[in-house]
Amino acid sequence: MKEGTPGAAIDLALFRLRRIWARPLRTRRLGDPQRPVQLSNVMVVHAVHKLSLEVPEVTVGAVAEQLDVDPSTASRLVNDAIGAGFVAREESEVDARRARLLLSPAGRRVLEVVIRSRRVYLDGLIADWDEADKEVFARLITRLAEAATVRPPDLAGLDRQIAEAIGEGATIP
Repeated sequence: MKEGTPGAAIDLALFRLRRIWARPLRTRRLGDPQRPVQLSNVMVVHAVHKLSLEVPEVTVGAVAEQLDVDPSTASRLVNDAIGAGFVAREESEVDARRARLLLSPAGRRVLEVVIRSRRVYLDGLIADWDEADKEVFARLITRLAEAATVRPPDLAGLDRQIAEAIGEGATIP
């Protein structure tokens, strides 16, 4: 593993940023006041919103695919978001055997607040950057995100390497 490479610096920076993004909505320590919204609810709200722009009807299966979780996990997450009042389940207009998911008014408000908060935070972080640096960074991070979408990591290969590293010797297909 080469330290000091651009890839190593990007890896570390992305790891740190992921922790920063999740921090405001993560469960707090025992004794802390309850959060008004859980990270899992926000993930479902984002997924339902994004999918609603792409497909005629959003289903639990589509949310599972969007969040990259199994259908039973997606069903639990969606039910939690429905229970919290952020998502509504209605009968499908296409297939009466299916249900479609919609953002509730509260879900739309939460989505707007979370997006606005992140953007204000980002604007503050780069406030002292010159416009050219901001534009270059936006272009490059968008390019990185698009590349990651087109070429996702080989998780099966990673599982094999981890199994070998911990000495299980397990062969993972």
